Amino acid sequence: MRFRLKRPFPHLPEALAGPGGIVPAIMPERLAATSPFQPVTKMVGSGPYRFLPDEHVGGARAAYERFLLYRPRAGGPVGFTSGPKIAHFDRVEWLTLDPFSAMAALRNGEIDWWELPPSDLVEQLARDRDLTVIPQYATAVGILRLNHLHPPFNNVAVRRALLGAINQAEAMTAVAGTDSTFWHDGIGLFGTGTPFANDAGIEVLRGPRDYPAVRQALARAGYNGEKIVVLGPTDVQPIRALSLAGTDQLRRADMNVDLQEMEFGTVIRRWFNQAAPEKGGWNVLFTLLDRSVPNTNPYGNPWIRADGHAAFAGWPMSPRIEALRTAWLDAANLEDQRRICTELQLQLWQDVPYIPMGEYWQSTAYRKDLLDVLPGCFAVFWGIRRA
Repeated sequence: MRFRLKRPFPHLPEALAGPGGIVPAIMPERLAATSPFQPVTKMVGSGPYRFLPDEHVGGARAAYERFLLYRPRAGGPVGFTSGPKIAHFDRVEWLTLDPFSAMAALRNGEIDWWELPPSDLVEQLARDRDLTVIPQYATAVGILRLNHLHPPFNNVAVRRALLGAINQAEAMTAVAGTDSTFWHDGIGLFGTGTPFANDAGIEVLRGPRDYPAVRQALARAGYNGEKIVVLGPTDVQPIRALSLAGTDQLRRADMNVDLQEMEFGTVIRRWFNQAAPEKGGWNVLFTLLDRSVPNTNPYGNPWIRADGHAAFAGWPMSPRIEALRTAWLDAANLEDQRRICTELQLQLWQDVPYIPMGEYWQSTAYRKDLLDVLPGCFAVFWGIRRA
């Protein structure tokens, strides 16, 4: 049996691609030592399916087949990434399609599952009696990432001034639509309802946006109209919508923005380029951070790490943030962990490794003859079966 999925992140078969960006795969040291500017050419892993490299077509299709030597654990409840992983399909194909082709293919039964349809098409899909639509399938937090290696965002005063330009409600409306039951603003370091979510210092992102004041603050900080290179994907609609909304906010603050749009695979490669923006690097990127369990604490979220060149793309440096992350690991109880996370969020507004852009629910849609689809931050293929 064959299972076909419209895939939102087609360029990265060697990693799990969640709606918030990349969830790095654990790999042998010999592969981890490969230059970040070269693709990984060998798949290493275990599970009920194996990747078929000879069938991979970049930007079009990734194929997997049932791994016959895999043995699921005996017993226990089936969970998202826990419990027995039972494969009911012999083959899985992840396809890259534009939104309207994907919608037609899903309605015609040419694909089985559209993982993350754009919010403006969800209502049309929900009217189709042959489809199941889950409007609150997974949650993602939008972020604006700043490059700390190069001007102007190597200047902390410029980064802090930019906080006044960010309108989370406006950004989430662009991504998820006007119905605010599907998104939240007033988001800090951690997503709504997660164990360490707090409101510390959140007033910096609340209230009316005063762009004349932001322009004055940027000028006092030393920003003098330097070009700001912003990376934006053309083929991942939620991130593109976030990038366009955020770029418009930067322009209203009189920042000289050069929005460079390209396919998401190229964007990812540019993320890790530490060169100056005019030499292939960048100043700003926008992305989505899936609100899976690891990203709800200071060590699971790679974007808060702040130890310079060892940090994630953007390379912030903050001894205070790193001290708080270490203290969180050493905390004796949940109360101490929460106190530390409150301090960490306050430090977020001081050092500004990134700026939260709001949080929204992502929808998913699949043919009604599919059963036991597991909700989570990315698609998994075990447990799913056909009626």
